[in-house]
Amino acid sequence: MGAPLLSVFVITYKQAAFIKQAITGILNQETQFDYELIIANDCSPDHTGTIIEDIQASHPKGHVIRYYEQSENLGMYGNFMFALNQCRGQYVAICEGDDYWTDPNKLQLQVDFLESHPEYEVCFTNISIVDEDGHVVKEVLIADDRKTDYERSDLPIWAPTLTRVFRNRDFNKLPTAPGLDTIMLLWQSEFGKIKFIDINTGAYRLHEGGIYSAESTAVKKEQVLQTLIVSLSIIDSSLYSKYFGMLFKKLVELGHLNRAIYKVSKQEVDKAFNLYKGIMSFSLYAKIKFAFLLILFPIDIQKRFQSVLFKIFDRLFIY
Repeated sequence: MGAPLLSVFVITYKQAAFIKQAITGILNQETQFDYELIIANDCSPDHTGTIIEDIQASHPKGHVIRYYEQSENLGMYGNFMFALNQCRGQYVAICEGDDYWTDPNKLQLQVDFLESHPEYEVCFTNISIVDEDGHVVKEVLIADDRKTDYERSDLPIWAPTLTRVFRNRDFNKLPTAPGLDTIMLLWQSEFGKIKFIDINTGAYRLHEGGIYSAESTAVKKEQVLQTLIVSLSIIDSSLYSKYFGMLFKKLVELGHLNRAIYKVSKQEVDKAFNLYKGIMSFSLYAKIKFAFLLILFPIDIQKRFQSVLFKIFDRLFIY
């Protein structure tokens, strides 16, 4: 049997309470093409693995599952990349083990779009937000009248990972960053455009065991800052201004959240500036030097005048 047209992959760790719903939403997909389901269990200490094996053995479509149980914990990034590299399909879809799909036509809709629009690399949809018990916290995540077509210059954007379908590539060339979903979308934008299809096809679950949900606000912002720095290595120099503007705004936010993280992050932004200053315009160089002067103000002053600083950074770098 040849490779399926599409591969879905699920990464999971200690998600016994949720994994059945995630798998069922995938196996309930109604498609006119063959697909496979890759499940990578990152050495869960609970009975997540037993649940997966039971579904694989008993579900009418259990034969599409290729199940891997790691012998040792690889961490989220390692397990993600492992699962991604097992995908044989021309297209790839993601659903983490604590999220789930609600529309049985999701895959067919998105594959049809990519098949008929070769200039697009990725497409994603809307979602709901639910709590640990499955109660809806937010009916529709993306409620504003946002644009539906994106190119690299529009990024970063919020594109729910659990709804993405994209063309398979050699992802070993993907840069490493804390915000793997963000850096991945940016890297993919080199190959084509990104499409937002405004229908609700899944649910993102907020719970204490969630990797991102459990992080402190300061750590989340630190990870965004680190991801922006990595992004500089793959974007055109024409986008440096936008990204340095976002970096300075994150620094101001970090200053009054965690001073230790702020100090280290400031040094990292300075290193990035020194690394790329030789290939940026003199105008941008001068703006960045001025921005560094602005954040010399005491943290309390920065917090008090944060909105003013943001407007200055927006005017200098972004708008």
